[in-house]
Amino acid sequence: MDAVKEGTLKVPGAQLYYEVQGSGPVLLMVHGGNGDAQSFPMATLLSDRYTVITYDRRGHSRSLPENPDEHYRVQTHGDDAQYLLEHLTEEPVYVFGASTGAVVGLDLAIRYPEQIRMMVAHEPPLPLLLSGEDRTAAMDSLIQLEEGYNRNGLSAMADFGEKMGLKMTGEGPPRPPRNMERLMGNIQYFIKKEVPGIRNYSMDEGKLKVALYDKPGLIIAAGGEESRGYIPYQYAQGLAGKLGTPVIDFPGNHLGSSVHPKKFSDKLHQVLSLF
Repeated sequence: MDAVKEGTLKVPGAQLYYEVQGSGPVLLMVHGGNGDAQSFPMATLLSDRYTVITYDRRGHSRSLPENPDEHYRVQTHGDDAQYLLEHLTEEPVYVFGASTGAVVGLDLAIRYPEQIRMMVAHEPPLPLLLSGEDRTAAMDSLIQLEEGYNRNGLSAMADFGEKMGLKMTGEGPPRPPRNMERLMGNIQYFIKKEVPGIRNYSMDEGKLKVALYDKPGLIIAAGGEESRGYIPYQYAQGLAGKLGTPVIDFPGNHLGSSVHPKKFSDKLHQVLSLF
């Protein structure tokens, strides 16, 4: 097993912390709202086949913005990912994004398609992918998370998780206690900054069509087998509808990459091997 190489990169308005391990084609993994560079147990499992890059997104753990009051913009996070790739590799890469990390990955793939071999978007929480009552329910779930956090603090996350069909049982290890302080800060960033930023975010469908015309298999919509019947799977279905492709099911639910790392990494490798 190769050692994990750590580094930092100065980007406009922030300094990003990143980790690199393994060898082979480059795979960038973009974490979701509560995570950081160490949120992917499957990174090590895939490092015998890929050069795996993980990082703390702006506002998370060790990648703090210069201005703590800056507004969240999906495009800023997409630019950060592009700066990181330019710094670390000259070749097109595979990208896996989980939850809000999938939103960032989608922005990256749509605006910088020449940098991407293929992007797997696992349940990106974008209400505007949906329509009718489904959109209203998804939007309300995010608003209620914000309002519940303001009233009751972190207990709002438990209510939100139940609505999303989240369970933490599985094969993944529990988060080490030393990471709890970072986790708490990341949760606050997610609720106070990221949720308002993604709630009304809409992909640039014009650029999406151009990117898909040049690379038909550029983006894969992924959903959790156990997410069926819950809002996260509807997000995957909404994205698949935009792409004109089916949802590819992965093990577990919205947290599948964390709680089923072996099964999930095997499925991810199977999908990436098709392209």
